[in-house]
Amino acid sequence: MWTRPLKKFAASKFQLIRGQSLQIQCFKSTVAIPSQDLEGVSPSSASQTGFGKIYDKKPFKFRCTEGKSYFWCACGQSKSQPFCDKLCNNTHYKISMRPVKFIPPETKDYWFCNCKQTSKRPFCDGTHRREDVIAAVKI
Repeated sequence: MWTRPLKKFAASKFQLIRGQSLQIQCFKSTVAIPSQDLEGVSPSSASQTGFGKIYDKKPFKFRCTEGKSYFWCACGQSKSQPFCDKLCNNTHYKISMRPVKFIPPETKDYWFCNCKQTSKRPFCDGTHRREDVIAAVKI
C-alpha cells in the first residue's frame, strides 16, 4: 500500500555521524544506510551522472520488505514519490534519468532521498540541507 509523504516532517532535522558506515541520527534512534552496489544491480542507473528535479527537501521514510524490488525515482517527475511511476518511459517528456533499483537486505524502515541530489542513491545523505536545494523548493 502506498503512503503519501507527510506535509510536516518532525524528523527533517537530523545529523550525519561519521564512522565506518554513514549513519543518520534521527531523534534518539540511529539508522545505518545500507551499502548499495549499483554496478551489479542496474547498469543504466549506476552510470547516471546528472541529478533529477528537486521534488522535496525532506527525506521519506518507508518500510521495505526483504527481497522485494523497489525502484526509486531519480528524475523527480514521478507522481508517486519517492518511487518511480514509469513517467520517464514516456518519450513525450524527454526525461533522461532512469530509476534506481533497490533490493533491501532486510525488512525495516529506510530513508529515501526526495531532493534527488544525493550521492548515496537512493538514500538520503543530508544534501537537502544545502542552500541551493533549500532555495529551489518552495513551501
